[in-house]
Amino acid sequence: MVVGLGNALAQGTIDFHNPNTFPVTVDSGGTVTTIGTAASPLGPSSVRVGLFIGANGAPFSAMSLVAMVTNSPSGGALFAGTFNGGTSFIVPGHLQNETVSFAFAAWSISTGALTYDAAKLAPTGYFSQTPVVGNGYTLQGGAVLPPPTWGTPTALQPWLVNGLRLQPVPEPSTIVLGLLGAGALLLRRRK
Repeated sequence: MVVGLGNALAQGTIDFHNPNTFPVTVDSGGTVTTIGTAASPLGPSSVRVGLFIGANGAPFSAMSLVAMVTNSPSGGALFAGTFNGGTSFIVPGHLQNETVSFAFAAWSISTGALTYDAAKLAPTGYFSQTPVVGNGYTLQGGAVLPPPTWGTPTALQPWLVNGLRLQPVPEPSTIVLGLLGAGALLLRRRK
């Protein structure tokens, strides 16, 4: 029992929630709304937020998904745009006092996309095309509460992130038009 308790206390913890002062938003055709509000195309319990962890300074593409949580099911103003995976969330496979980079990425689950990668490939829906990344975060453990992950970055807390926005999944026709335009520019430049 003592060995088990020692292992649990040695696990690193992170703050895996956002306060309503930094809500998750959605941009639907130039109109930005807070997820879960009446004006938003995404309501309560419609967005999944993933927590990704990697070596300190790692880009998002090198991070691993360690947890997912759904945005608040409440329609109340205090809970709009929020998610709560835990203010002291244990990060599997990472030790207390380990310095890491973390990222939050979000996607709509109404299309059946269970992961961030699946949401990017879905024909419709919303996802955070630019996940927010914090670098230099030291995991806590035991009874010590981890520092916040959301806020305005400062010299003392440079890892803080302060916004996560979802955008519509690009339609295939939009992608094709973009590629055609890029090709036309290259051809014109060659001449």
